[in-house]
Amino acid sequence: MVALFSYFSDSEIESIKSEVFRVLAEDGVKLDPHPQLFPLLTKAGYQLDEASGMLKIPVDRMKAALDAAPKEFVLGARSENRVLPLPKPGGGFYSRTCTGGHAWIEPDGTYRRVTLDDVGKWSRLTNALDEISFVPFLFADDAPVYSADVHSMVQVMKNTDKHVWVQPYEAKNMDYLVELGAVAAGGKDKLKKNPVMSFIACSLTPRVFKHMDLEIVYKAALVGAPIQACSLPGAGATSPVTGIGTIILVAAELLAMVAMAQAVQPGSPVVACPIIFSTDMRSGRSLQSSAEAIRNGSAAVQFIKKAFGLPTHNYGLGSDAAAMGQQTMAERAMLLTAKVMSGQDIIGGAGQLEVAVAVSPLQLIADNELLAMARVLVSPFNIDDNEMAMATIKKVEPGKEFISQAHTAKNCRKLLPQRNFNRMTMTAWQNAGSPDLNEALLADYNKIMSEPNEGAASPDLAKALDDVVKSADAALKAAAK
Repeated sequence: MVALFSYFSDSEIESIKSEVFRVLAEDGVKLDPHPQLFPLLTKAGYQLDEASGMLKIPVDRMKAALDAAPKEFVLGARSENRVLPLPKPGGGFYSRTCTGGHAWIEPDGTYRRVTLDDVGKWSRLTNALDEISFVPFLFADDAPVYSADVHSMVQVMKNTDKHVWVQPYEAKNMDYLVELGAVAAGGKDKLKKNPVMSFIACSLTPRVFKHMDLEIVYKAALVGAPIQACSLPGAGATSPVTGIGTIILVAAELLAMVAMAQAVQPGSPVVACPIIFSTDMRSGRSLQSSAEAIRNGSAAVQFIKKAFGLPTHNYGLGSDAAAMGQQTMAERAMLLTAKVMSGQDIIGGAGQLEVAVAVSPLQLIADNELLAMARVLVSPFNIDDNEMAMATIKKVEPGKEFISQAHTAKNCRKLLPQRNFNRMTMTAWQNAGSPDLNEALLADYNKIMSEPNEGAASPDLAKALDDVVKSADAALKAAAK
């Protein structure tokens, strides 16, 4: 997706880029021990001190890794029409729901822990919303601790045929998560061609990588699953308080994961996720929707796309507020506008509140409508006879109207229809009983949940997924003792 405005000149991009390479070559990153990955890093020409875990990547080796990383690939799906080519053909963006949220806000406002049943309902709802492209899983409080990610992933796969974004909770769970993906794709050989899942791997800012995330990079690269490499600093706490300093640190961490993935398997697809928060210096709380967080995240997206050509993924929806309301809608509208105008390829966070702690089905439906508006906002103009409408301009006399023209009738149905947002006059709104947005969202939610789920897994697939869960529970429970 092409940015519609720019924070940086070409010379500034090059200046920042050189500092990112300098951090990796001179300062490096620290890795937890990983006996399978470490020999591959050395073989790739990186400088690894196994005793300290410090990894330094010479500039020429980093550039070679970037050359090997594909700039175009797909996020697969069970249904062919749900496959997502990256970047999106013709421009634009994809979107996804909240990942890892552990609080559920019922339509009546009740606030409680997420359950596995909620994960299934959330996925089913997502499957029915056209603007939501793929689905992560929420954190289910009632799942076994040792295999919560496996259970949640199955709930998603049973209830949607869209791409699944996977956040492993334990390194030893990776084999079972990969197996679930292979079952959904129809086998490990088919998984490489149609990666129905992609994996989240995170740095521990500043410049540390835990064993679990190294295992994610290693195992995902082996099977050809896209890696969504995330750096999640809080500017002023775990990264410099200044925006450019944070962008340099974030980019270095993301490039380190690109380099590691290419050392395992050249051509491994990686999405760069510079998920930058700001730190509230009064409370220490991480903020997603402060002016600084929005600006820094948008600028990081632009920098990474221009400097390295990688697809980008970041929050584009969400709020620092705990409940739906005026602040929530204002913050997510500003966040979304900045990110889509910056050229971001994947917009994350639909349905989330309280800085991704909580999710709301009603907010998700509202976000679906916001995403549709954003899609129109960044859609390119077609400079052709129909769009220029010169024949109609010439036909309509000065002072007359266009509403009765054939050109208007031909093109007006292309305009975005409202789904739940209210565009009535005050009088019409009052005459209709002064309906509240939440009332419209609730009616839409009930309608969706009463209809058949076209993305539901077949009984045979559901059984095969459940069989993997049973194996995982038995093995992981024994390992946890």
